[in-house]
Amino acid sequence: MVAIIAWAVGIPAFIGLVVLAHREQERPWWRVGLVIVSAGALLTVTAGTPLVLAFLALNAALVLITWRLGGTRFWWVWVVAVVALLVVSKLPLGGSGVDNPVQASRGLWIGFSYLAFRLIHVAVDRHSGRLGDVTLPEVIIYALHPASIVSGPIDRARPSAKAQRQSEPLRESLRVGLWRILRGLFLKFVIANTLFSFIQLNDMARDPDRAVGVAWLWLVAYSFYLFTDFAAYTEIAIGFGRLAGLTLPENFNRPYLSPSPTVFWQRWHMSLSFWVRDYIFFPIARTLRQRYPDDRWRAPIQFVAHMTTMGAVGLWHGLTPNFLVWGLWHGLGLFIHGQIGGRPKPRKQWERIDHIKHAANIAGTYLFVTLGWVFFAADLPTALRIFARLIGLSV
Repeated sequence: MVAIIAWAVGIPAFIGLVVLAHREQERPWWRVGLVIVSAGALLTVTAGTPLVLAFLALNAALVLITWRLGGTRFWWVWVVAVVALLVVSKLPLGGSGVDNPVQASRGLWIGFSYLAFRLIHVAVDRHSGRLGDVTLPEVIIYALHPASIVSGPIDRARPSAKAQRQSEPLRESLRVGLWRILRGLFLKFVIANTLFSFIQLNDMARDPDRAVGVAWLWLVAYSFYLFTDFAAYTEIAIGFGRLAGLTLPENFNRPYLSPSPTVFWQRWHMSLSFWVRDYIFFPIARTLRQRYPDDRWRAPIQFVAHMTTMGAVGLWHGLTPNFLVWGLWHGLGLFIHGQIGGRPKPRKQWERIDHIKHAANIAGTYLFVTLGWVFFAADLPTALRIFARLIGLSV
């Protein structure tokens, strides 16, 4: 009954949002109301309980607090965001409880972390004057829009406000938006679900002592499952955003064809990568470089910046040791590649050799990234047992 009511309220609200987004004369506060109603309906359907409406109210309150603090005491926004993340991580309002490799119960945590990152961005940019003439209604729509509140790219406020002010022909929005939604549904229900079925039958997280061949097949399937499942949700979010007048940023660009860990993070979850680069990596590196300008400190500074940034990315997925280790795994890979990649490269002599080297780099990067997914799939002790099994050992 709860889901039926949510659908009955949410669908007309979203249709109204689509209509208002394509009118020449905008009604920002009307759009704000429709955004909140449709977002509440979406959360209720996803979680299966109206208790998430309290969670939505918390989100709305945090948007207003951020707007208030961003102009004067913006450092408090970081405190508020971190405290709110810790509180939300303990709330019993998570996902549907479906038993799958990405642990659907973390849905609430991940969804809220998207909002927290958006609000930190708004506060920092407003304090520095980079937010421009973005208004409060535009920030509310940007932060709570149903296309991105649960799972989607971490867009920026100014491009979002610009998209809200423009009126694209409804036919074009429908053409592009519906196509992206259909692509997402195909990725999810055809490719991702097929891989998920194989993973369930051969789940190393439940039985780490399977045969070595099965372990490697499971790991490869898991790597592509993560990509197709996440890319599917992103496609659907971008599609619904386009229908409702938002142009959300792209999030993936053939990441498993990356020739290095650095390029991988320029192609995988790009909106998150660029966010942590701009708001964690660069500030840390810049502050340390100002304090230790000597070149002998360059490598240690890069090490600290990479490990801190990727450790934060790991904990962003969940406050557990395995996610922290996964983030540090990538931080170490980025640091090592930064040290090696910064050296002068020999001049290319034979095009064939260059192609072979490029293919080897892609294969090596894929192996590095895929091994890291072991920490994503299981708790830390089980992940270590899976690592041992991949090389033919039993622990």
